[in-house]
Amino acid sequence: MAKRFRAKRFDDVAYAARLLRALAVSLLFVTTAGAIELDIVYPTAGDTIAAAAIDSNFIFGRVSPPQARLFINGERTEVYENGAFISFLPLQHGVFTYHCRAILGVDTLFFDRTVYYSSPPKLIPADSAAIDSTALQPSADAALLPGDVVNLGFRGAPGCSAWCAIEGVSQLVPMLPSPKSGGMYWGEAVFGQGGVLQQPQDPCLYRGSYVLQQGDSCDNAEIRFYLVDQNGDTADVAAPGRLSLWKDGVPQIAETAMDLTVLRTGPHKSYYYFLPKGVKLWLCGKIGRSYRVRLAPGHEAWVEDYKVRLLPPGAAPPRRYVRLARSENFARKVRVMLYTGERVPFRIQQSSSPQSLTVFFYGVTADTYWIRRTFDDPLIREIRWTQESADVYSLTIELKQKNQWGYNADYNDDDNFYLDIKKTPHISRRRRSSLKNIKILIDPGHNPDTGAVGPTRFEEREANLLLAMVVADKLHKKGAVVEFTRRGHDGLALAERMQFAMQSDADILLSLHHNAIPAGVNPFKSRGSSVYYYHPQSYELAGRIHSELLKTLKLNDFGLYWDNLAMCRPTQMPAILIEPAFMMHPEEEMLIRTKEYREKCADAIIRALQDFLHDFRE
Repeated sequence: MAKRFRAKRFDDVAYAARLLRALAVSLLFVTTAGAIELDIVYPTAGDTIAAAAIDSNFIFGRVSPPQARLFINGERTEVYENGAFISFLPLQHGVFTYHCRAILGVDTLFFDRTVYYSSPPKLIPADSAAIDSTALQPSADAALLPGDVVNLGFRGAPGCSAWCAIEGVSQLVPMLPSPKSGGMYWGEAVFGQGGVLQQPQDPCLYRGSYVLQQGDSCDNAEIRFYLVDQNGDTADVAAPGRLSLWKDGVPQIAETAMDLTVLRTGPHKSYYYFLPKGVKLWLCGKIGRSYRVRLAPGHEAWVEDYKVRLLPPGAAPPRRYVRLARSENFARKVRVMLYTGERVPFRIQQSSSPQSLTVFFYGVTADTYWIRRTFDDPLIREIRWTQESADVYSLTIELKQKNQWGYNADYNDDDNFYLDIKKTPHISRRRRSSLKNIKILIDPGHNPDTGAVGPTRFEEREANLLLAMVVADKLHKKGAVVEFTRRGHDGLALAERMQFAMQSDADILLSLHHNAIPAGVNPFKSRGSSVYYYHPQSYELAGRIHSELLKTLKLNDFGLYWDNLAMCRPTQMPAILIEPAFMMHPEEEMLIRTKEYREKCADAIIRALQDFLHDFRE
């Protein structure tokens, strides 16, 4: 008779006990009679570090006095003049100990720092049917429509036959071995040398899929996996996630509940739509805590359930016919109004060639007879509409600006859409006085969190504030108007800083930071100056500041990045994030501490701002 087995856990359940025993040693801070002291900043004792795709990592801190010789795992480590050190050493997955030895004359200090480096899932023995109960997909409940694909997967003993049974579905779903790698390590690809480090292949993976049919009757249905080995022995286990059919007869409508609600490309995937409060959304599915949103045929998005408010049954999906658009000229902006009469979803696409803004509206059909604008409009060259596809209407505004200076999209009290486009600020024709009366918002990054921490425990939030004060002083002397997101050690949370920036009416936003890299990236090859932007209107300024930093500081070029960072996302002004140097590298941390560095860095930023303002003053 075939044996039947329960699913098993194949994670390293014993590692915690071994780690605690090792920590009992590593937490003892030892100082010899010769007064040698060792402070390891990273990794901290007991860290669990995601490391399946990497084979080396950095360790840094400070030894005192700096004349001491330092060895880590037998390797001689350079100690800088202030006692700081950093080393990049091979590692082993699982419980791993850095054995440190500092020597000064006849005195020696021994110190161990123990951490845990996660490893790829262990191979499941092939001698009997077994399923790893920690690696089952779907892992969360889902409510989907007929035609949707249900992705299935589990880890089990290799060389077996596998299938899945879904309650309420008449047919069994076959599952096949799929020994794909565990995925690319983003840290090395983005912040390292561009190499694509892959986790090792896993021969224990089984995958399958099922397309939901009209006749299926899934209502909180159990999904159960089966595995049979060559001897006929069987293992089975139920997935944590259950499956239901989304009831689509009466549309489920919600509205955005936050002042700025972000819709994503998939559950927990990239940000894509930025909507104000009260926008109606047609929900058509759910996976875990994320709703799927039906925008128009062929267009969908996802939003977390806590960001929306469900409307009562019977609420109508967003659906409008638009007849009229017009523009109105104000002192510092031009307002383009589209008479939607309802808060429908939209997405804005910004272009710099030519300078234009295109707003895509979902659930909208053109019945547009009029677009009214002032003939001698100082900002707008043309406004035109297009019916992109069923229920997708676009309005394109071509601009006369050399560079865009920001926009704000929202609905008024009558639920009509408006887009406020900022005019180019008044800028002197003289380059040296181009900053006069320009409002600059400075964001000294972090606080209450520390940000990165250097080998001597110099905190990034302090370094950012020191640099911000110097930049602000030089801006004041050039006639600029300066405002801060924080002036001292009391700071706003990240979301509040972003909201503050959006409401500041600033001409330019500078977020000042100092850098660090993720685990596994070589700190001797990956360091230097970098600048980050998000919207096309910020690209020119980001590039000019990056160029000036490289010429002035003469550090490595760590890159000009498009990045989906919170302080780069405000649309109301060109907004960039600056990382002039690295907190975690001893040489650059020593540099960041100096007044000379702050002066040079601020001068580079001021020169780039002046050039940018002068070249894009019209």
